[in-house]
Amino acid sequence: MKPSFPFAGLQVVELSGHVAGAVCGKLLAGFGAEVVQIDGGHDAALDDAAQTWFHSAKRRLPAATDTTRLEALIARADVIVDAWGLGVLAAAGLDPARLRALNPSAIVCRITPFGLSGPRRHWLADDITLYAATGLMHSTGDGARAPLNAGPRIAELTAGMNACFACVGALLRRQRDGGGDDIDLAIAESAMDNYEVALIEALTLGKIARRNGDEHAMVPWRTYPCADGEAAIIGGPIRHWLKAAPMFDAPELLDPKLATMGDRIAHRARVEALMQPWLKKQTKQALFHAGQRAGLAFAPLASLSDALADPQHAARGYFIQAPGGGRMPGAPFRLQRGLWRNSSTPPAQAPSAVGAAHPLAQAGTKNTAAPFAGLRVLDFSHDWAGPHAARLFADYGAEVIKIEYPRRLDGMRGGYVDRIDAHPRFWQLHRGKQSLTLDLALDAHRAVLDQLVRGADLVIENSRPGVMARKGYDYERLRALNPRIVLLSMSAFGASGPYAQYCGYGGTLEAISGLQSLTAYDAHSRWFRVRELDVMNGIMGACAAVIALWQRERGDPSAPAGGQWIDLSENETTAWFVGEHFLAASRSKRQPAALGNRHALHAPQGCYACAGEDRWLTLCVRSDDEWRRLAAHIGVAAGDARFATAAQRRALHDELDALLAAWLRGRDAMQAASELQALGIAAAPVMNAADLIADAHLAARGWFLQVGDTRMPGLPFHYARGGGAVRARGPRLGADNARWFAAAQQTPPLLDPASIGTAYAIA
Repeated sequence: MKPSFPFAGLQVVELSGHVAGAVCGKLLAGFGAEVVQIDGGHDAALDDAAQTWFHSAKRRLPAATDTTRLEALIARADVIVDAWGLGVLAAAGLDPARLRALNPSAIVCRITPFGLSGPRRHWLADDITLYAATGLMHSTGDGARAPLNAGPRIAELTAGMNACFACVGALLRRQRDGGGDDIDLAIAESAMDNYEVALIEALTLGKIARRNGDEHAMVPWRTYPCADGEAAIIGGPIRHWLKAAPMFDAPELLDPKLATMGDRIAHRARVEALMQPWLKKQTKQALFHAGQRAGLAFAPLASLSDALADPQHAARGYFIQAPGGGRMPGAPFRLQRGLWRNSSTPPAQAPSAVGAAHPLAQAGTKNTAAPFAGLRVLDFSHDWAGPHAARLFADYGAEVIKIEYPRRLDGMRGGYVDRIDAHPRFWQLHRGKQSLTLDLALDAHRAVLDQLVRGADLVIENSRPGVMARKGYDYERLRALNPRIVLLSMSAFGASGPYAQYCGYGGTLEAISGLQSLTAYDAHSRWFRVRELDVMNGIMGACAAVIALWQRERGDPSAPAGGQWIDLSENETTAWFVGEHFLAASRSKRQPAALGNRHALHAPQGCYACAGEDRWLTLCVRSDDEWRRLAAHIGVAAGDARFATAAQRRALHDELDALLAAWLRGRDAMQAASELQALGIAAAPVMNAADLIADAHLAARGWFLQVGDTRMPGLPFHYARGGGAVRARGPRLGADNARWFAAAQQTPPLLDPASIGTAYAIA
């Protein structure tokens, strides 16, 4: 099989505004599309490293590109990524009707902060206000301090990946019927994917997540001090804890009263006190390898320079030379047949089915079948990242079958056998899926799986490399059953390199990737998690899978069957999310300064206390004109000439913070945000889950969905042609056994509670 560029010949126009559009364009360009990027003014806020990172492999045109040329580009585009902002393209003479007249078959993805409709559709936004408005900031940082903005661009990155997934899904539907589509992607709604567990637990249990200094529900499950810094000490997979606990040289940890995770949660302080004397004597690298040898997901808390020098990355050739010097991540995942590029030189391959007029589109097709209707996905994954990837396919029409081994259930079913169907987080992550239980040591069960594989399009798994082979279903076996199959393997560190057999969770990956090193209150503060990188890795997995499916559907003479294997290292995807920071750090040879709630260029930016308990407002002043309007609004003292320029305001930020804190003290956060938005200033309250559930804007957009008797979080984006829906909450264990065993003419298993185990064994 000769590798090729999956998107060779695809024509994309990227109207850059919010970084989300640039992320979508980067993924499309990297895998071979010809992306023409036209800045809408946002690039001025990006430093050279960020512009290099986000726009490598694109052809860039100036913001002043004339309308005639823009129309010509749009007329031949397959995909138009419009991140200029609400109504900006229409103001340039290209309203939706004109755009459709120019190009009936285009996929148009409109990326805006809060969507194309609803009372906040005109609100301005920046990274900090998006992070605040989505509930994510309420959970980040120290519970005794203000909520903390994330160092990575969490909302924008999430939206950019969801946009890529949405666009390729629309292209696949266009392959079937020729129809174009319009996508409404609100960055805030897309980013709320990361908050899905907090939202479903608030909706069903009334539980409101709040920042707690990274204190995880399970013990141990966070970073702890060690001899040369901190290390992530994760007590999972939980089934390995008892055999690993002796390493701590604390016999009391083997007390029967601490034998289960439930016991350790109940005695958190005691467990941590017993661990820490030994931890403080060990280096973070020694802890990493000792924990992994014992089967636990330990990892060092790495700086960016630590990650740049990591032998795993070196072995896999992950970091590459960047244009203009320095090093940055390469491909976010590895397609067996798909190439990645970092220059704007067009791929040599000719298009097979893109860039041409589509007769059905010109005739005005009305087909509303979901983008992934007819697609079968076998979901062998567990916990969070893999299940979220499969969830996206289920949301947009695929038949997704969740496959579990009854003696080791998905951890999201919880640790109590009598409550395996009662956990809201499982309902959310596996919504719209079927449930099938298989024991692959049994011939009858293998026969069922063989039949399913023959009719499947995609298999998703996130075990350590070799696990699927030991089950008898590695890629070669799957391909023998079905040459068109795509296998997405989402392991912690990838299928090669010295860490290939190591395990990981979100807390592990944030630590070792270097990403966690970017989120802190200041240079003297500890580094905080942003939570949840599992979701972002899941979305990137969905992007990887849909790109492979697109490559299959386009056809390839060198591989007519079209299937392939995808090696996705979640450590690499996590690092990819902060690619511009790696590039800057490799050029400067130093760790970027922690910004806390401030901005490198804009000032003032911050998070300020308002009326009520734990109520906060975020704002970002992005120009001198904005500052003058804000100064006039909050009083004469703020109009001091010492604050006239951004550089002056950054130098006097503490003084400005005091002025803003005094003005906001006693004010309602939402009302203050509305006042500032009316002045043309990006501002938003720090929302929590309860705020979002009661939010009038989300209600106006119909975002939360009623599924049976359960209210659930909504979809990350919407197709004008439809096809997104939540058909059911996560299934009962084995709910579809009878159907699939009958189809294979086998007797379905009896699920005796005594034969069911759990992966997390809390009790």
